[in-house]
Amino acid sequence: MEKSEDSEQSDAENPASLRQCLGPGCVHPTRPGSKYCSDDCGMKLAADRIYAILPKRIQQWQKSPCIAEEHGKKMLEHIHREQQDTHTRLKDIECHFHELEAIIQRGKQQAVCKDEKSNKHGRNSVNLQIFCVSCGQSINTQVALLHMEHCFAKYERKLSFRSMYPTCVEGATRLFCDVYDPRSKRYCKRLQVLCPEHSKDPKVQADEVCGCPLVNNVFEPTGNFCCLPKHLCNRHYCWEKLRRAEVDLERVRMLLKLEELVKQEHKVRTAMKNRAGLLALMLHQTIQHDPLTTDLRSRVDS
Repeated sequence: MEKSEDSEQSDAENPASLRQCLGPGCVHPTRPGSKYCSDDCGMKLAADRIYAILPKRIQQWQKSPCIAEEHGKKMLEHIHREQQDTHTRLKDIECHFHELEAIIQRGKQQAVCKDEKSNKHGRNSVNLQIFCVSCGQSINTQVALLHMEHCFAKYERKLSFRSMYPTCVEGATRLFCDVYDPRSKRYCKRLQVLCPEHSKDPKVQADEVCGCPLVNNVFEPTGNFCCLPKHLCNRHYCWEKLRRAEVDLERVRMLLKLEELVKQEHKVRTAMKNRAGLLALMLHQTIQHDPLTTDLRSRVDS
């Protein structure tokens, strides 16, 4: 370090020992430790190099087809098709969302069945024991849904699904809970209909009807509704909440897929933009020895 400093001082004291500036047309000596007499000379030389090299590189780039560019265009077309399909699917789910709300309202308008035989059959139809998937306890099938719902809520409260920012989805209703916790300064990110902390089930009235739409062979709707009192119907416990959660979960999946597709599109466009950029053309050069070969990527011979 001391020798280099001494040499720089000696060069500054003796201008004759300095080299000539490399700037275009410049005859001044260089600055100590530099190839140029000023920053302007360095910028002028860099600009001249770009003007001399870049046009040839652009012609060379345009002359030979770029396989990666064609591959990127195909990927963009595929991503756009996926986005259109996802938007269509999301619109269908939104329509199903409104249809479900209409079905729930129709079910609530049904008259409560006061037939003692029907009520007794609904309560004592089957007497079997199963095990809870959460706690493993043996329970009766008639109260299985009620027990599993309570177990799910108990274990769900122990988990944390929070974020620093609220959810802003254009046109979406009733999606995430988004209740702000001042202690953790976070927003709850559970589904609103399933959040055991911030959304409590309304109290069931004595004269409230179940209203669950009945089906044949699991998937064939009959157009009829369960008319048992809601507090006595164990077969369709919380059916509104579960149906709403199913629709909302599918909506969240489609929104996440759209977000992932946007990221993929941005990644592909960035790669295509940087591939023919100034820096890439100046620093890289492809020499095509065989004019008949268009795809210069390395391949493994099979």
